[in-house]
Amino acid sequence: MNTRALFTPAGNAMTLVRNEVERMFDNVLASHSGTRAYPSLNMIDDDNNVYVEAELPGVRMEDVDVTVADGVLTISGRRTVTTPVDTNAIRRERGDLEFERSISLPANVEANGTEAVLREGVLLLTMPKSENAKARRVQVTEG
Repeated sequence: MNTRALFTPAGNAMTLVRNEVERMFDNVLASHSGTRAYPSLNMIDDDNNVYVEAELPGVRMEDVDVTVADGVLTISGRRTVTTPVDTNAIRRERGDLEFERSISLPANVEANGTEAVLREGVLLLTMPKSENAKARRVQVTEG
């Protein structure tokens, strides 16, 4: 963990710890299965939204399913690789693939407002934060 986490508000520090624990579990599971978590993704947020970019090369839009429920994002789907008729595969490193990845979200989001776009093999998700998850400025009064 970097030292920046020591100087962040408690909520952000807890999010960083949770993300680090999830990353460690992903690495342990990947080392035992011989594969990394798929799809690879980045997650960032701002005051209003949580954003996710997931790499899905060769996956068609109609073969991707995204669900948001109970603070968990799940991306699942399949990729089918076909060999043209009357040809022989000399080398085949890319094959058919079925996948599902679930990851905890750092804040409550409005599932109905989630937008998903698949562009050039990257799934881009924009998930608006729930009103209770948004940061608010609190007025301090003299007492």
